[in-house]
Amino acid sequence: MISVDVTGGLKKDRVLAEDIVWSMITVLMPRIRNLEVEVRFCKTIEDGAQGWCTVGDDTRHLILEIDHRLSRLVSKEEFIETIVHEMVHVWQWATGRMIERWRGGYRNLWKCEDGKYRNFMDVKYIDQPWEIEAYKLQGPLTKAYMEVKGIK
Repeated sequence: MISVDVTGGLKKDRVLAEDIVWSMITVLMPRIRNLEVEVRFCKTIEDGAQGWCTVGDDTRHLILEIDHRLSRLVSKEEFIETIVHEMVHVWQWATGRMIERWRGGYRNLWKCEDGKYRNFMDVKYIDQPWEIEAYKLQGPLTKAYMEVKGIK
């Protein structure tokens, strides 16, 4: 079963966020049948990010925290793009492209082309492979979503 729960923020932002999440699940994970996505609107900009994705109970329970002021402080497009970016991370976790390990300290491991998982936690944020992929996909996915929904 797939479930999406959006809390906090303004009602119009919650409605839009839920629609974006369902759209990205359809586009990125059409075969996934067991997934729980929580979107929590809170303050994240002070912590240096517009939003982030964390693992809940397991890699099929993912939590997105998005700054609740984003649609008003920046733009609607940036709001959509941030949620899309975080949904790429949901896809990465849910499909096993990225996993976490606690043994020997917390690590996010990335599945490389040779099929082995490697630790890239010591690499600069922008050079981490999961971020490279998320930034690469966020633009086209955001554009497609906005075109389909008629958002300018």
